[in-house]
Amino acid sequence: MADLRLPTTDAFLNIAVEEYLLDRAGELGPTLLLWRNRPCVVIGRHQNPWVECDLRAMRADALPLVRRISGGGAVYHDEGNTNFSFIAPAGVYDQERHFRVVIAALASLGIDAWKTERNDLRVGERKVSGNAFRHSKGNSLHHGTLLVHADLERLIAYLASSGALIETKATASVRSRVVNLSETRPGLTHDELCTALEEAFRDEYRDAKPPAGEQGRSRLDLQRLAGLPAVRERAAELGSWGWVYGHTPAFVRRLALPGAAGGAGAGRTAAEASPGEIAIAVRNAVEAKERELGHQTLDGGPRSTLYDESR
Repeated sequence: MADLRLPTTDAFLNIAVEEYLLDRAGELGPTLLLWRNRPCVVIGRHQNPWVECDLRAMRADALPLVRRISGGGAVYHDEGNTNFSFIAPAGVYDQERHFRVVIAALASLGIDAWKTERNDLRVGERKVSGNAFRHSKGNSLHHGTLLVHADLERLIAYLASSGALIETKATASVRSRVVNLSETRPGLTHDELCTALEEAFRDEYRDAKPPAGEQGRSRLDLQRLAGLPAVRERAAELGSWGWVYGHTPAFVRRLALPGAAGGAGAGRTAAEASPGEIAIAVRNAVEAKERELGHQTLDGGPRSTLYDESR
């Protein structure tokens, strides 16, 4: 058993450390990891960012997009949001115990929270915590958010859909009314909440043993873990275009055909158009969007090479 606080607010690095510990859950036993990120939007493993986020607003504010390794919906993170991760081998993983820990910690702070059928935590009828799960190689992860004093205006702004005509089977977020815990407990801080979570975790798992020996203690040196080449490489991979955007489930984006605004092609569908007309429509749409965004792609990367004939 171990309870740990990550010292970094780098979302990609934090998730890489979390994944590193998940892969070694059998050696560590039940573990509680507490952390927070600099402002960013985090989407589920199987989500479409063009559906879930206002990427234009995020790009204008230099706000990173992060794709996590678990399922679930999109969330906004900042330093006013506390994240918790319960990591355990499958044999001792117990989701209900995890929720008991969080609810008990909140109760110790005078906050009455309850769990919904969707595995959200609410205070009254407003959501304060979303949760997601990952099961891999005999180990399991349950992680979630707790809104302490997050910027709810930015949360609402960034988690607004672009309105693009997209057809997809990607996981869709379920929108809920949210509230900060500080509204119930004025002055609540990240550190105060972390202490309450650690105490509730130790009470719930008081019979569990800490990792034994020098090797076990070394694995829990978070400063050391964050500097490991394997963790750094994984953090870079998690921040790559290939992971953040390239892992988006297949989708269809509807585009207007030439003349759709009132000409020879007005009112025609793709099924009635020639392949050449469709290619022209797609090219025109891409180039128009690149001009609008200052020769940047939707994710803020370099100009598209989709129609670069030299490739």
